[in-house]
Amino acid sequence: MGKARANKERRRTARDAAGSLTLWHGGVAGRDVGDRLLPPTHTNALGNLADMGLKESRRDRVYFTTDRELARVFAAAVTRMIGQSALYRVEPIGEMDVDPDFPTVGFQAKQALILEVVETNVSLSATEELERQRPYLVWTDDRHIYDENGRIQINAQSLSLGLTQQDFDNLFPRWTPLPGVEATIQQLLADRQSSRRISGNSPAGGAS
Repeated sequence: MGKARANKERRRTARDAAGSLTLWHGGVAGRDVGDRLLPPTHTNALGNLADMGLKESRRDRVYFTTDRELARVFAAAVTRMIGQSALYRVEPIGEMDVDPDFPTVGFQAKQALILEVVETNVSLSATEELERQRPYLVWTDDRHIYDENGRIQINAQSLSLGLTQQDFDNLFPRWTPLPGVEATIQQLLADRQSSRRISGNSPAGGAS
């Protein structure tokens, strides 16, 4: 199936699902029932996924999800960023498409209509946020990053370095934030590569 056809099929699936799904948006507080949620390109407001560093997010889209607790994670992030947030129940306006960052539960559209203001000023601890994101956080080899108890699961890259799950258990306390995990893995990779270069440049027989 060509890319254009695949994209069309994906949008059709999302559109067909829109009428039967309950959709949630965690964002900036201050909107009321009947208001339209507009993307940051229209409002210049902070608080959409593009401001939170998600790789596939766009500032010309509004994002929402079928997972209420995941939406609360993003509302909590907005609370940290600007001090006021809200959890809204919404419906898309216009064509709805899948959110590539959360393809199983996330969607996007150019606008959305607020149907209900559910909660304001959502606050979660770092661990509570990770617990809610855990089902959607995977390594590039599709292994889950965290198990249900917050233990960091070893990935293929680390296995290739000769590390084991026990090494990961020793390196990372449960629910270690992902940026810290990734930084440590990259440092380990750099150290191993440097060690191999030094070893390869050593005189035959080693140092005297």
